[in-house]
Amino acid sequence: MVELAVALPILVLLAVGVADYARVYYMTITVANAARAGAQYGGHTNGSPDSMVLAAQTDASPIVLDSVTAGRYCKCPDGTTPNCLTGNCGTYGVVQAYDTVRVRKDLATLFNYPGLPATIPIIRTVVFRAQ
Repeated sequence: MVELAVALPILVLLAVGVADYARVYYMTITVANAARAGAQYGGHTNGSPDSMVLAAQTDASPIVLDSVTAGRYCKCPDGTTPNCLTGNCGTYGVVQAYDTVRVRKDLATLFNYPGLPATIPIIRTVVFRAQ
């Protein structure tokens, strides 16, 4: 009985730690996949930022993401950033369009571990070349 009384709290703490690690790992994969899905949707369909946000949120379902931001920017091979609709790169080639999606999910841990924050921010950004 004494051994069980000493060992049980340690085993329970170990089990909760493993469960928290698994939750963080799962959420990291979900957030990364959602960001990738949003950027790919925008790249394949010339979608608006709102449609890329919706695609990311749909991919993460049933997880509710804390924030999703999306956008499109253009770049020339020489590094300049022209307007995506009217710009050109002159003799440097064609304008390259990029879709970007940033997803954030804050995950609260099951147990407050000493030295670690109670909430772990999981942030992933994906940039997808559309053209």
